[in-house]
Order: sequence, then structure tokens, then C-alpha cells
Amino acid sequence: MGSRWPPLVVLVIAAVVGLAAAGARCKRPGEPAAPAWSGVMLSLGDSVAAGNGASDPAATSFAALVAHDEGVELVNLAVAGATTQDVLDAQLPRADEQLAGRRVAFVTVSVGGNDLAALIPNAACVQEPLPASCPLDETLRGVEARYRRIVATLRSRYPQAPVVLLAYPNFFSGTGHPFEAPAGRVLPRLDAAIRAVAADDGGRHGVAEAAPAFEGRGGELTHVLDPASDPHPDDAGHRAIADAFEAALDGLR
Repeated sequence: MGSRWPPLVVLVIAAVVGLAAAGARCKRPGEPAAPAWSGVMLSLGDSVAAGNGASDPAATSFAALVAHDEGVELVNLAVAGATTQDVLDAQLPRADEQLAGRRVAFVTVSVGGNDLAALIPNAACVQEPLPASCPLDETLRGVEARYRRIVATLRSRYPQAPVVLLAYPNFFSGTGHPFEAPAGRVLPRLDAAIRAVAADDGGRHGVAEAAPAFEGRGGELTHVLDPASDPHPDDAGHRAIADAFEAALDGLR
């Protein structure tokens, strides 16, 4: 007749097994996810999504990192300099051509920064407070309207695929660059518009909240302080953005 384990031993074993199972369900940043998505990752947007600033955009850009960690193939149609109108006019039609008959697991979008960058030549747009001669309000209304068209188009074409939008961090934060303060004033308003678009779709879409990771760390996470100054994220910055996208995706599984 076999011996019985003391109840205390049984409880300890059960607790260890339970903790192991819980640990298996938790994904640390950078770790491959348990298979959850079926299809390809579609990346749309601007130079950040295209991988500018990464040492190897095919491997260390945020889009490449997310695709790797989530275990899906990447189709990246982002183009440096793209605006929200460019996504509508060029990238969405390209997606139609390249993804015909293929299942899209999820979509990431990083766009809107270049829409605001068009205001930089207007000297009024770097003043505080902003005078009426800076058309920021009008620009933001246009960006939000075009974002809604982008999301509505994606929803109609890929109804099962969540869409995650990047809330832009201030890449100049903590660097002392002349653009740090103006960016700190206008980017929160852009991000508010982006969050409003995502919130209007019944929780089926998400927002990658990358701003906290960059707060005061622009010199560490971008090339702003490099001899050839460049506001795009470095590899560590792309990793931080990827982590923000993956956190949003975790809430949409």
C-alpha cells in the first residue's frame, strides 16, 4: 500500500505548480509571446514605424521587435516623412495589394508627427502661449479626422484585427534641445486626439503609451544628443516603443 504525502507537502507542491503556471502566462518585455495571433502584423506610418534611428531596422526597429516577440510575420509599409494623408493615399492601397487573401493578426500605426512638423516653419507655433496665427487647432482637427478614416478603413478590411495607435513620446524630453518645450506643449494634444480615436471603437483597438518611458530620457533613448543630432529613437528607444505596443496588445488578446 503506497504511503500518503502529508497535507502540508501537498499544499506546497500545489503552490509551486500554481506559481509556475502563472509565470508561464506572464511575458517579460522582449520575450517571445505564447502563440496568440494568427496572421501577419501590418505596420503603417512614418519614419518611427519605418525604423529610422535603429541600428538594423529589419531587426531592432519597434515593428520588427513586436513581430518577433508576438511570433508573427511583419509587413511594414511605413515610409519616412509620411503624414496621415499619405497613409490614406498610399499605404492603405499598398496593403490591399500585398495582403490580398492573407489574414491580418493586428495593425500598428505611428503617424501624425509629420502633420505637426509642417507647422515648424511658422514662427508663431513655437511661442508660448500659442497665438491665433498658429493653426494648431485646425491641424489637430484634420489629423483626428484622417485618423478616424484610417481606423475605419482598417476595421472594414480586417474586422478581426485590433489596431494599436502610437501615442507619441517627446523624443526631446530631458535633452535641453530648443524643440523640447514646444514638443512638450503640442504632443499631448496630438496624443489626446489619437486616444479619442482609439476609444471610439468599443475597446477593440488600443494605444501604445510610450511617453512615460521617454520622460526625461530623450538623450538616452534617441539620437538627439549625438554629434549628428537626430530625434529618432535608438535601439533602446525602439525597444521602449515595442514594449508599449506589446502592453497594449496584451490587453486585446
